[in-house]
Amino acid sequence: MFKQILAVTALNLRGIPQRPLASLVIVVGIAAVVAVLISVLAINAGLSQSTDKVVTPDMAIVLSAGVTADYMGSLPREAADIVAGAPGVKKDKAGRPVIQPAASVIVNVERKDGTPVNSMFRGVRPEDFGRTSHAHITKGRMFRPGLRELVAGRAAARQFKNLDVGDRIKLRGSDWTVVGQYEDNGAISENALIGDADTMLSAFDRNSYQSINVVLNSPADFKRFKDYLMKDPRLQVDVKTQREYVGDQLKQLTVVINFVGYFVGVIMAVGAVFGAINTMYSAVDSRTREIATLRAIGFGGLGVVISVMVESLALAIPGALLGAVIAWLLFNGHAAQISSLSFPLAVTPSLVVLGIVWSVVIGFIGGLAPSVRAARLQVATALRAI
Repeated sequence: MFKQILAVTALNLRGIPQRPLASLVIVVGIAAVVAVLISVLAINAGLSQSTDKVVTPDMAIVLSAGVTADYMGSLPREAADIVAGAPGVKKDKAGRPVIQPAASVIVNVERKDGTPVNSMFRGVRPEDFGRTSHAHITKGRMFRPGLRELVAGRAAARQFKNLDVGDRIKLRGSDWTVVGQYEDNGAISENALIGDADTMLSAFDRNSYQSINVVLNSPADFKRFKDYLMKDPRLQVDVKTQREYVGDQLKQLTVVINFVGYFVGVIMAVGAVFGAINTMYSAVDSRTREIATLRAIGFGGLGVVISVMVESLALAIPGALLGAVIAWLLFNGHAAQISSLSFPLAVTPSLVVLGIVWSVVIGFIGGLAPSVRAARLQVATALRAI
């Protein structure tokens, strides 16, 4: 039986070059499905990679109790000292706790194409800049305390107007001078604007921080750190790991992107399945006499079924690889923009594997009915067609 299956399968595969156009229908159809699926899901992969570049397991964030986003909260300035003294907080070589209190406000900016959008403007103490991330000045200089100066993230400067070094930009009625640009290891945090916290709070008539970022000695210290702050009667806060917080912020967006990706992928896959079915039916019809002859000399129906299925999969997998290559060439590393966020798309190995699995499913379904039909051919009837 095994030898029969190998013989019939080899015969089918050798016949593929004799049907170039029909075979190309399957390959191109599946390539299109996989390319679109991977390209859409590359948005989520790129977003995830951009956040993972700055989010580590030893990072935590302190927020006002009950808020869902850091810019909504209100933490008194003395909260920074309380957090700094909590157990588990990492200290630098000078013995200073590695924390970063931040004031956050949503401001209106304008894309370079003229579209108005919202962006995040954060205020930090100059000495805390980059203490809980990889942020560093790459152009111009650092902002100075007491002055309405800011530095723009690389992604923000790339997509918004008036963010080159030396430019002046109006934010909520206040004029600010752009004195530098920063990078943060390609992370999503490069979409923000950053200035001096005290100056920012004064300019926007505020008197409290919105969040405090913290680096712990190790992830194991998080529970002890959280319990200490949650039990402190001077504070009303929520404490989360940075990874948990970022995941919560992106959950709704990633759900929508995944839905769109899989929905479009399923719709296109249905079309590819019908294309595969038609092509494989044509292949079976063209080999009616051949299949009948094999059956007449003793080849079983199972061998015929497997041979047709293998042929369908042999066309599907190259289609998947072609689609993955197209997606990688056209989209990998290219910037995507969602609202005020800009980040690179990422065609990852896991997406390529997903594309291959998707193509195998399409090939399997597309070859199933034709293979069963081939196996059920009545030998006598088929031989009379000779």
